[in-house]
Parts: sequence; structure tokens; C-alpha cells
Amino acid sequence: MSELRARIGYSSVAFVTELLPRYFYQIVPDGVLLSLLTLQITDHTQDQFESIYDQGLRAADSFSSAGADVIIMGGAPTNISHGKQCLENLLADLTQKYGVPVSSSSMAQKRALRAVGARKVGTINPAVPRKIGDSASGSLEDGMQLLGRKHANARLQEYNRIPPSTALELGRELLREQPDIDTLIYGCPHWATIGSIEPLEQEFGVNVVTALQAIIWEGMRLSNVNDKVKGYGRLFREF
Repeated sequence: MSELRARIGYSSVAFVTELLPRYFYQIVPDGVLLSLLTLQITDHTQDQFESIYDQGLRAADSFSSAGADVIIMGGAPTNISHGKQCLENLLADLTQKYGVPVSSSSMAQKRALRAVGARKVGTINPAVPRKIGDSASGSLEDGMQLLGRKHANARLQEYNRIPPSTALELGRELLREQPDIDTLIYGCPHWATIGSIEPLEQEFGVNVVTALQAIIWEGMRLSNVNDKVKGYGRLFREF
């Protein structure tokens, strides 16, 4: 490995963390490292969100002690379970406490959507959207219109085994049903979505944001790694 450029701390909220490290190192330039702690979640319930929320705070403390240059708190549904304003206040407080940028999965997706200029959005999730648990829709801001949703109908225990073709097929279905969509966002970084970005952007002329892509982009940019990366969408090429 070349000289260290950045150490990105990420608390992975998942049943198992399998695909995220592989895709992280596939995307980032040499010298960028992933510091990873996995916080297991077995169901999308408020009790588990509360437990993971508290564990995430302890993980942030560990990343700071281990020398992370940026800390990203994973689990977008968990991030927003106390409300968006509470999350923004928490991230600001932790940034001040640790002296390094602290962000979250949901904030990364929100900033990615803002960067590409998303207005008419379609969301795709691995599971059926719920009142709590729809991480993609939870990242939309005022001025962004949700035009349609798709899901892979998978359980948490199955996310890592969803075939890569599923994300691409769902994206094509939604874009054909809702041709006014200008941006697709795939929620959750624990299923195979990365390979759908370039084909869909080229085929339909839209922006494609995935949770994993946004998390890696956020970590790189907040740690001043500003390389433009080809092959993973307009977000990495232009912003």
C-alpha cells in the first residue's frame, strides 16, 4: 500500500457485513483505509434501532481513539429514528467533540442527492418499505418529489445473497414505469447495487445514487480525498 491518505471509520449496521468492505476497496484510491465495526441488527424494530443508536455512539468513540480521519455512523433508519434535526445536532456535537468530521449513512445519501441535483426521485430498497426502515426515502429533502418505489422483498438475513441482476432489473422496471424520474437512489449498502450505476445512467440518462456509493464518497470528500473515480457514476466523476 502507498502512503496513508485517509482512515475512514464506519459503523456497519447489518445482519452480516460481507459486501461493503469488498466494494469499498474496489472503489477507493490506494492509501484510503476502512476502519470497520459491525453492529448487528436482526429486525427493523424501534427497540433494535434504540440499541443500535447507543452502540453507534460507542463505536464513534472507538473510531476516534483509533485515529479515524472521518467517522460515518451507519444504519440510515437508525440514524433518523430520533428525527432529522436530532441527527444533525448530534453529528455537529460529535464533530466538535472528536475534532474530525462526523457524518452518517443517511446524511451521506442526502448530500449525494443534493450534489447530483435530484428533483424527481425513485427509490429502491432490499426490503418492503416501512414507516421506519425505508432508508432511501428518508434521505429525500424538501423540493425532491418521490415518484415511485421498488423493493427486492428480501429479509435482513438475505441481503448479501440478493443477485446483482436484481438491482439492475428493478431499476429498469421503475424507470420504464416512471420516465420522469431524474435520479434513482438505492437504499442500504449491504446488497449488490454498485454494478447497476453505470448501466442505468448510460441507458436512461439519469443519476444513480446508492447508499454504499454515497457513504464512500462522503468519507473520501470529508477526509479531503478529492480524486475523481470513473466507473461508479456521475457522483464520483463530477463531485
